Amino acid sequence: MNADVAIARRAFKQIWIGATSWGLVFGSTIASSALTYVSSFPDAASRRLLAATTSHDAGLAVLLGPIATIDTVGGYTVYKCYVFLTTIGAIWAVLATTRLLRGEEDNGRWQLVIADGSRSENATVATLVALGIAVVVIFCGATVCTLLAGLDRDVGFGSGESVLYGLSLTIAPAVFVAVAAVTSQLGRTRRLASGLGVGVLGVCFVIRMIADSGPATRWLLWCTPFGWAERMRPLTQNDALPLLPAAITVVVLCTAAVALAARRDAGDGVLASRDVVPLRPFGLASPLALAARLELPVLVAWCVGAAATAFSFGMIAKIATGDVPDSISNTLDKFGVQGDFANQYVGVVFLLIATVVALLPAGQIGSAAEDETSGRLVHVLVQPSRRSSLLLGRLTICVGGIAAAGLVSGFAVWIGARSQGIHLDLASMIGAGLNVVPTALLAMAVGAVTASIAPRAAARAVYGIVIWSLLVDLLGSMIESLNGIDRSSIFHYMALAPAQAADPLAIAVTLLVAAVLCVFAIVRVERRDLQTA
Repeated sequence: MNADVAIARRAFKQIWIGATSWGLVFGSTIASSALTYVSSFPDAASRRLLAATTSHDAGLAVLLGPIATIDTVGGYTVYKCYVFLTTIGAIWAVLATTRLLRGEEDNGRWQLVIADGSRSENATVATLVALGIAVVVIFCGATVCTLLAGLDRDVGFGSGESVLYGLSLTIAPAVFVAVAAVTSQLGRTRRLASGLGVGVLGVCFVIRMIADSGPATRWLLWCTPFGWAERMRPLTQNDALPLLPAAITVVVLCTAAVALAARRDAGDGVLASRDVVPLRPFGLASPLALAARLELPVLVAWCVGAAATAFSFGMIAKIATGDVPDSISNTLDKFGVQGDFANQYVGVVFLLIATVVALLPAGQIGSAAEDETSGRLVHVLVQPSRRSSLLLGRLTICVGGIAAAGLVSGFAVWIGARSQGIHLDLASMIGAGLNVVPTALLAMAVGAVTASIAPRAAARAVYGIVIWSLLVDLLGSMIESLNGIDRSSIFHYMALAPAQAADPLAIAVTLLVAAVLCVFAIVRVERRDLQTA
């Protein structure tokens, strides 16, 4: 068998179960949304009433995407599925791609593969082919279920528009496979490659939100993969033109990834640091100092990113508070926020900032788990160091990073709003920034417990609980039928300060639960064997 074919087969074998599962999730979500709509709004009058209350709601458009054609089965289905499916698809693409490319290099298997007769660029192409087939699997799952739902006479989706809808949903996974292929060549570790990919995803998502905030910014939809999927207007206007920039982007990025793979050494990265540097004794005296040395640059980068995000939202406050439509006010009311519109807006903004801060522990917990699974921890433990002390040091540094990120985020929101002439109380903004810290600590604790049991799943656990919580919290505020599910969100128990008064009891309980979970993780990791690759 040709070596490159074998590489492609092996890569696909690693991800086909996940791709099939997500294809079924995509398809079942689409079918259930369409069938629920025709049963909940069976006649034209009920659909007109729904459209009258939501179709011009700019707030809903910012959060959930296209709502202009919500009075049709297709328009409602796209509205209900758009944010959830495109976001989940993009995240899956980043993590799967970095796992197959940079993750294989981290584990040393990539070097063995190319030593057996395949060139690095050919192996990269073979892996991208496997990822492309996985995206096709997701497309097939979404399209087949859409076609099956369309067999219902009241749904009535045509075959052509069902295929186009499937293509629109696979734009984000396909593009972010290509994005992650490039970041896998840039970063020297999978953690860095995944972080860069998720960072690009976050920027693209924020651009989409800004684009949907009003007619003046609608052109920005052409600048993001999420916007291309939205501009296709599947199941209603069915415009295939946005597939062109998507295809061009995928081809260009994949070509760049292959070219970079051919020009670097295996195990290295374009953004790698030098292999030979002067002796730096800082951080070699204790487990806590070692954790600081290893993670301080990453934590600084996270704090800068959180501050930049918060500053952007603070600047947008001028647009959001300029000429406020009733629809946006009604949308904010659904979050239970109080006070004037500026405080309500900032309260919801801090929900998004809390998501950024809560994702910070994913990298730290993932790094600690990677040290163990890669075997590096074995060399550290040769010295008189205990695993519990090492984990405690990591968690202590992570707590400091989370607190710093919350603090600078609150200050950055104030600076951003102040630069646009919006006067917010500085103490309230700093308090709102610190208010997101307990929830982020809870996410960190969940990751620590996962690392103490199954270290390879630690980072995914943090990403999973934070992303699930954000989606459930956003959707639960908009859809009454999800009011019960939103209790599974860690953000459900966080007050949206400054628009809601902070609940001391909820904060205390959150901190207590986080502390108990961290203690359990520290004790558990000391009592089990190391899990190396």
